[in-house]
Amino acid sequence: MPFTLLLCLVLLLTPALAQHESRAGEIETARDEKAKRLTPDDPSGLEQRLVEINEKKVLERLTAGIAGFRVKFGGLVTGSGFALGPEYLRTDLADGEVILRSSARGSLKKYTLLDFELSMPRLAGDRVFVDFYAAHRNYPRMQYYGPGPDSAKTGRSNFRLENMAWDFSGGVKPVRNLKVGATGGFLKVNVGPGTDRRFVSAEQIYTESMTPGIDRQTDFGRTGIFAQYDYRDLPGGPRKGGNYLARYSWYFDRRLDLNSFRQLDLEVQQYIPFFNERRVIALRGKSVLTYPGDGQVVPFYLQPTLGGSDDLRGFRPFRFYDDNLTVFNAEYRWETFSGLDMAVFADAGKVFHRRGDWNLHDLEGCYGVGMRFNVRNSVFLRIDAGFSHEGFQVWLKFNNVF
Repeated sequence: MPFTLLLCLVLLLTPALAQHESRAGEIETARDEKAKRLTPDDPSGLEQRLVEINEKKVLERLTAGIAGFRVKFGGLVTGSGFALGPEYLRTDLADGEVILRSSARGSLKKYTLLDFELSMPRLAGDRVFVDFYAAHRNYPRMQYYGPGPDSAKTGRSNFRLENMAWDFSGGVKPVRNLKVGATGGFLKVNVGPGTDRRFVSAEQIYTESMTPGIDRQTDFGRTGIFAQYDYRDLPGGPRKGGNYLARYSWYFDRRLDLNSFRQLDLEVQQYIPFFNERRVIALRGKSVLTYPGDGQVVPFYLQPTLGGSDDLRGFRPFRFYDDNLTVFNAEYRWETFSGLDMAVFADAGKVFHRRGDWNLHDLEGCYGVGMRFNVRNSVFLRIDAGFSHEGFQVWLKFNNVF
């Protein structure tokens, strides 16, 4: 009986097995025919160049340096044009406890920056940090469109901004990822006629009453306190985590007794990864609020500004000036291949004179697309194209937007 049952099962299954093998053969034949018709992709010229840059490690070679000396790209103010210069960087002093950096950079538009930094970020078993920074900036053609959110695009002018700053900061790390500290320093400012002959110099059409500081500048002492909680995985090119910063600063007018004020800076960044961290939603919200003393005003050259490569990317640099601002940025980033990310973004924000106008009404908006080139898990080169009701702007920057 068992033998008879087994024989019946074999007879019943044989047609099914034969049909399965026949279908498998058909699938295999179809695959072979499809493979014969396939042709290799014909990548565009831009894609070929990007792949070549990645494979030859061009960016890594440019930024590696020799004996601490290397070429530093960018780092000047938005609108300065292509900038570069020599930089000396040592991160190995005192077994990595001391970082020394100094650079001299200039642009084709004759903007210059000289700076020096000495940092001790991991003292006392990585519980204490200290940083000293000094800089001289000379920016001969800064853009200015007048005060407030209603300034006209046709009101464009330019001015020279020159300053020297010395700043010290230090603090503690009470728990992982948290920094709490204080700052102190001095700032000397000079404003003069702009050198861009295409536009009028700012002092010729804007008066001291509407643009405080356009005629007379002062020197400042400044102090502040701050707290930062930063748990981003890669600060130079984050794919997950967040960064939250609060800073409260005091600016003391040391010469004119006209421009003393306090300032509150708040910023939140959040990075939401998915698809094995190959795609990221990056979000940022930022506000700057100022508090002038009695009888005091915030000079225009220290007012918060919007417009340019780091906030409203569809507007010209420094398109809006006023005492306060709020801005929001959202990006969707995805990795196209190792070393290159693409992005689509949307920006919205405004400046305003009264702190009571902090709200989401009357925001300026823009949107766009971009590319980010990465070297050693950090954005080395960023290209963004932003579009707004005032036109479009293309940005080439040697830093991440946030």
